[in-house]
Amino acid sequence: MTHTTTPISDRPESIGQPDGAANAWGDMADDAGAAKVLEQALSALGGDVDFADVRLIEAEELRLYHRSGADPDERVEHNLGIGVRVLVDGAWGFASRPLIGDGDAVATARRAVAVARAGVGLGPPVRLPARAGTSGGYRTAVLTDPFAVSDAERHALLADLLSGMTGPSAVRDAQAGVNAKRQHRHYADTEGSRQHQHLLESGAMMVATAADGHDVQRRSFPNSFHGNTGGAGWEFVLGLDMPGNAVRVGEEAVALLTAPVAPAGTADLVIGAQQVSLQIHESCGHALELDRMLGDEQNFAGTSFLSVADVGRFGYGSPAVNITSDPTVPGTRGTFAFDDEGTPAVRTPLIVEGIVRNTLSSRDSAARAGLPVTGAARSDGWAYLPVCFSTHVHLEPGEGTLDELLDRLGDGYYLDDNRSWSIDNRRLNFQFGSEIAYEVKRGRRGRLLKNFSYGGVTPQFWGAVEAVAGPDEVRNFGYPCGKGEPKQWGFLSHGAAPVLVRQQRIGVA
Repeated sequence: MTHTTTPISDRPESIGQPDGAANAWGDMADDAGAAKVLEQALSALGGDVDFADVRLIEAEELRLYHRSGADPDERVEHNLGIGVRVLVDGAWGFASRPLIGDGDAVATARRAVAVARAGVGLGPPVRLPARAGTSGGYRTAVLTDPFAVSDAERHALLADLLSGMTGPSAVRDAQAGVNAKRQHRHYADTEGSRQHQHLLESGAMMVATAADGHDVQRRSFPNSFHGNTGGAGWEFVLGLDMPGNAVRVGEEAVALLTAPVAPAGTADLVIGAQQVSLQIHESCGHALELDRMLGDEQNFAGTSFLSVADVGRFGYGSPAVNITSDPTVPGTRGTFAFDDEGTPAVRTPLIVEGIVRNTLSSRDSAARAGLPVTGAARSDGWAYLPVCFSTHVHLEPGEGTLDELLDRLGDGYYLDDNRSWSIDNRRLNFQFGSEIAYEVKRGRRGRLLKNFSYGGVTPQFWGAVEAVAGPDEVRNFGYPCGKGEPKQWGFLSHGAAPVLVRQQRIGVA
């Protein structure tokens, strides 16, 4: 898949790059220059390699935060390096290093081969089914490069957000931030794949914390996890309408201080899109990662209550529950053309009318399990091995508006925006708390409630989903997620519309 759009502007002067690296390697936005380095690594592998792939990645990140009563905090990071993965006689070897000198690519490849040879015979041999190479390019669609936005414009936006949130005197702390990340990701393997991807993302966040000497409450926007980030330029930040929500965020944080505490018991719920997106992440995304199902993560991130034998038959939810992995959806943090093993991005149904149909898999895990490869092998960068991570995993919408869903609810509660979460290491038993909730009577929102929480068991929860709101209610949320050993960050997204769920335990916090 090849995608072209308005070119991303030349990157600014590298920050944190080793002396001489720019002269040695140039700008990795240049596909031809990167290709030469990839070929250097491949040519150094030797003749006894069953398979090898090379990832050359340059990443640059900007984060700027304003906090009430503190100086602005601005961080700019840059790194450039190479990772080589090699399969020799059924044993994996991996090596990585930053690119500084002319010999780094060759040295990394030779080190990876040596590591693989040292592991031959120490475990069950890995056999990857052969496949034809796939080549192509991808570039995030961008209208305004976030790195080209002036410091004055970024600082002015954040100052306005703080001013809006801190109008009420009970708001004791407020924070606002913007972020941007640019990645040039280049891939080559011994099967003939040659791929070049240029990814750009932008995001923003704000949170207000109110206190009155008896209680502390917070409200955030547009997502309670470091804000929201999309695969787009500065236009994504402007489209969030952060200034238009700042006053509301501060006022709602204060209103929660005197709101009644949410009750405990059993109730019917309409859960808003942001909270549903986290529910997808914690109780579906991780549970459907094939490496967890195979036990690869059990001594670190945990396993899954699902087994390989459950694929194709396990009832995960009601017929209203359809969950899809689709990294081809434009504009999300989980959007790409090829995963970090060179597998082309495709739309993959994971749960269809409540039944598990596929997993989030890599080539290695799929081969061991005898399941299809679904293109979910992803890494934080050149220094890490790809692992099974969510892409853009979303709940397919149903029909109707949020108001129509509330009308169908009748009496119950509406909640949204996560405040706390807990789930066991098999992704089975969970409890979540939300920032905000409302009592619903005869389909209309009434009293504001604080400290709302609900809990349950994953397949029972999804089995109780009666309806999902329609396409106009869908929202996409970008998330960071930690996984692996050593730990690495995955950057992904989840799309969701509000859901109606019957007879859930509430007040479990």
